[in-house]
Amino acid sequence: MTAFPLPRLAALTQPIIFVDTETGGRDPARHPLLTIGLVTLTPQGEVTRPLHLRLRHDRYDVEADAMAVNGIDLDAHHAAAQPAGEVADAVRAYAREVGRVMLGGHNLHYDLGFLRLLLPDLNSVFRRGRVDTKLSAQFLIHAGVLPRKVGTPLDQLAKHFGLEYQAHDALEDAAVTARVYTELLRLVAR
Repeated sequence: MTAFPLPRLAALTQPIIFVDTETGGRDPARHPLLTIGLVTLTPQGEVTRPLHLRLRHDRYDVEADAMAVNGIDLDAHHAAAQPAGEVADAVRAYAREVGRVMLGGHNLHYDLGFLRLLLPDLNSVFRRGRVDTKLSAQFLIHAGVLPRKVGTPLDQLAKHFGLEYQAHDALEDAAVTARVYTELLRLVAR
């Protein structure tokens, strides 16, 4: 899943792990975390190590709107999914291979609401610093660096930077978020 080779990103001195989730609704206390997508952005700007994890639940309390957005078939999902403990261990192992680095995402606050329930030790798995492309884009719009018409939705940022993107698959969303972050870094370096 390597994007396009880039020269070292000037200010990026260590990898960042980008994450995205697909869920059965908006309430982490009620709705299930269904999938997690993880990729690693290297200081050279490469998107590497794609990992897509599916969580199995005994019961799926989902909202129809959420399922229409994520397109997940619950029967097929359940058959391919792993128990939460195994998924949590897989996320920890993924992070351990890179070291204790920052976690990134788009509108990361939403994903963290679900991830904290799966990983109560989240702050020991990842550094406390976070990268959020939605907030970064909003700042750059306010600073006049990014055109206001672009907006902050991930699909609009991907389109602005000419990135191919099919929304609402956790792995695809994590990968395009890492690429958008790379483009944001390039934009301010000009």
